Amino acid sequence: MIIQNVTLRNFRKYKYSSIDFYQGMNVITGKNAQGKTNLLESLVYLSLTRSHRILDDKQLIKKGELFSDIKCTFLDGEKSNEIECVIHLKGKTLLVRHQPVKKSSEFVGMLNVVLFSPDDLNIFSDFPKERRKVMDQEISKISNTYLLALSKFQTTLKQRNSLLKQQTVNQLLLDTLDENISKYEFMIIQERKNFIDNMCVDSYITNIYHRLSDDPVDVHLKYKCCLDSDISYENILLGHRNNRQKDIENHVTSFGIHREDMLFEMNHEPLIQISSQGQKRMTVLSFKMALLNFITKQTHKQPVLLLDDVLSELDYERQKKLIEMVSKSYQCIITTTEIPEFLRNENMKIFKVADGNIINTTGGNV
Repeated sequence: MIIQNVTLRNFRKYKYSSIDFYQGMNVITGKNAQGKTNLLESLVYLSLTRSHRILDDKQLIKKGELFSDIKCTFLDGEKSNEIECVIHLKGKTLLVRHQPVKKSSEFVGMLNVVLFSPDDLNIFSDFPKERRKVMDQEISKISNTYLLALSKFQTTLKQRNSLLKQQTVNQLLLDTLDENISKYEFMIIQERKNFIDNMCVDSYITNIYHRLSDDPVDVHLKYKCCLDSDISYENILLGHRNNRQKDIENHVTSFGIHREDMLFEMNHEPLIQISSQGQKRMTVLSFKMALLNFITKQTHKQPVLLLDDVLSELDYERQKKLIEMVSKSYQCIITTTEIPEFLRNENMKIFKVADGNIINTTGGNV
């Protein structure tokens, strides 16, 4: 997958900009608060149909304007594709090859990007909800079935919680909701387990960690499922029924996939408790590299790697190792205030951003 062009109109700091990217490494330079991160945010939005930074889409519209428009052309194999998102005050309109699509499931993941930013370090201290969101986003980008099951689960969960808040709970309706929600949860658990298993296969994350850091520790993910063992539709349904009285008393669903977690461990201990800041950074970076591998294996298409002001957080040797690992295999779009010396002789395209305006300064051909 190769991003060829992105056109932004009334997006964040950008009034209008059209950027032609190089198929290899692209470096976006400029001072802080000029729009470098906004550019990467637009690509994440096209990948997920939502921002990784804010919840309210209206904040993405440039102040004083009524809409924002993000358009991207990219190569999917040998085929050129075009997707577009128009964000307006009443919502958003998604288009594929100029034709509106009704469901976000038809749009999510068409452009597949993996972002690494300094904010990703929060994944260790965040609530489990944020780590579940990471799982959900990455699996949804490669599986429409998962995205639909997740959407139906969330709708059914709201219905169940609403029913539990009623003064008299209709037990027959609760039976039906339990059967439906268990069906969706069984599908979701299988996909989440597959995701974690594939991310950790052959100690992949640990091997990447060692290549990047020369730190001889083992790093891996653990899926904290709502079931301890014997994952089946029947056992999920039993879990809801066993907790029914408690749920009625507390007016909320206490059992299910919305209570799960993705845990990071170092030498089989909780990473958050024993790791240094540098080890956390290397772990997140290894996780993102494993994501690239996971997506490529599952889709047979290489995602685009976005690195937002990451190089400044790494020492010289780790900068070199990271670039060596990704530059020949993936299209990369990197933001930085200053270009590291070792990159200056690389074949790449350099852009400069100032107050929401982008110019190509040197290098690269699309």
